[in-house]
Amino acid sequence: MKKLFILLLSVLIIVVAGCSKSETKSPPPEPNTQEKADTAHLTAEDKEFKMSVSKEIRSLSAMNIYNKEGHELVSVLVALENVSKDNVPISPEFVTLKTADGTEYKYSAELTRQITNKSAFKEVVLPPDYRGGGLLLFELKKDSPPDTLTYKDDSNHEMTVQFPSQVKTSI
Repeated sequence: MKKLFILLLSVLIIVVAGCSKSETKSPPPEPNTQEKADTAHLTAEDKEFKMSVSKEIRSLSAMNIYNKEGHELVSVLVALENVSKDNVPISPEFVTLKTADGTEYKYSAELTRQITNKSAFKEVVLPPDYRGGGLLLFELKKDSPPDTLTYKDDSNHEMTVQFPSQVKTSI
């Protein structure tokens, strides 16, 4: 019994001694809100929708899948989230890309279907709290940088995002 008591007392002393040496850590640094704001997507909101658009415009012209003279094929990822309590129809037909020279472009349905296949933005009815959308391909005049992308449907939803002045284009 005496040995058990000494063993328990020894363990208790070791535990208490180990806990008393713990250092107090300073709280983690506050996140930089400027870094948080600079994401890979541009966003806009409407009363029933949240729209997210890729900030990086991807040029597909170098992939030898498109060779229309004086034009460039670009892809943009568009996602819509239904934040209403109703089912809401969405369609790629409601998306317009406007370039810096003021020209408005609708997506190329044929090329989008051919090239993007499953990841293409398709016309659907979005239930509440669901996201939809996908890739859209646009045929732009060469050297016409995208300026804005607008989603405007028949139910008076309208959202516009402005691309940065220095749009990053990649293959």
